[in-house]
Amino acid sequence: MIVSKIPGIEAIAFDIDGTLYPAWKLTLRAIPFFIRHIRFMKAFGKVRHILHGYSSSDPDKVLPDFFNVQNELLATHLNISPQEVSDFLDREIYRGWKKKFVRIRPYPFVKEAIIRLKEAGFKIGILSDFPPEQKGSVWGILPLCDVALDSEALGALKPSRIPFLKLAEALNTPCERILYVGNSKAYDVAGASSVGMKTAYIQNPLVSFLRKKPPYADISFSNYRQFLNYVL
Repeated sequence: MIVSKIPGIEAIAFDIDGTLYPAWKLTLRAIPFFIRHIRFMKAFGKVRHILHGYSSSDPDKVLPDFFNVQNELLATHLNISPQEVSDFLDREIYRGWKKKFVRIRPYPFVKEAIIRLKEAGFKIGILSDFPPEQKGSVWGILPLCDVALDSEALGALKPSRIPFLKLAEALNTPCERILYVGNSKAYDVAGASSVGMKTAYIQNPLVSFLRKKPPYADISFSNYRQFLNYVL
């Protein structure tokens, strides 16, 4: 039997980027890459915004050919072929950024916290808008997970309801018994809340110090010792 301070929770799932590690660490390491490929990355940011917008405007919309749609949109912005886009994304970002994550350290105590949660009986999941395997073992967390999903492969980025419903299905756990942890109000908190999941929001320590609770999140925390104390 799981003993938790949050009644009814049987599973805890996490976003990765900005949630399991500080987003600024990737930004800092990626500066030379962004400078070299500034035109492509500006277009990529615009296209991802469009794709997130699809999910916001129609939470149940699925793109079975997500990667083709992404490639076509980027090709239009860059005036190159979709195949050139696909090759660049695969070579430089999906596979190419793996070496950057080797040098990035996660938040302190995050792996230890997840081990404690696993030992307490919780199912553990990951739901990210990028492939979890892009981060290797996700700092040793991936082997602890019962489920690890990439919303791109599901055809809908957050805050679409689709990836969160697929997460619940894969965990074999009702949405209302899942706590989802993320760093984005617009994507993580809004998306998980829309299907009835409870939500936890990791925020800047200064914001936490000022006790400014983000809207809609059931829990807000600034470090993983604090998070574990909220749950166990």
